Amino acid sequence: MSQQEVYLGNPNLKKANTPIEFSEENILEFLKCKDDPVYFARKYIRIVSLDEGLVPFNMYDFQEKLIDRFHGIYNRSFSFFTYRTNHFLKFL
Repeated sequence: MSQQEVYLGNPNLKKANTPIEFSEENILEFLKCKDDPVYFARKYIRIVSLDEGLVPFNMYDFQEKLIDRFHGIYNRSFSFFTYRTNHFLKFL
């Protein structure tokens, strides 16, 4: 990746509007993470520990349940909002 495509000189960060090519495997992983935020947290979130350095984010059971509930509420609310918007637009 060229220096023109990175953000603030950090090769781990791409600048805005930098095109990215995804393989089928990348797309499947993205969809899995989108549908299961607990899976995403377990696999990709890391915490900096003063004693151990970079460690995986190991959640307690109640934290996993909270994330699942928030995710379910968000999906239901979004679906309801979309339904109401579509219903409203029919009358315009």
